Amino acid sequence: MKSIRLREGKERSLQRRHPWVFEGGIARGKADAGETVRVEDAAGGFLAWGAYSPNSMIRVRAWSFDEAERIDRAAFE
Repeated sequence: MKSIRLREGKERSLQRRHPWVFEGGIARGKADAGETVRVEDAAGGFLAWGAYSPNSMIRVRAWSFDEAERIDRAAFE
């Protein structure tokens, strides 16, 4: 599973359960369009699972804030 690491201080909106991560908030990491990524804070701690969008200003749309949840076909059914 690929991961996206946020810049320091950019985790606040996800901690409040806002589902978007903007392009400018990402320190490193990328994935293919629609690929599920692990979103991490600047120290590497889990924040969310989300869908990556390389061509949008909203680079990640969070699906789950539960690290134990597996995002697979069953999660969408």
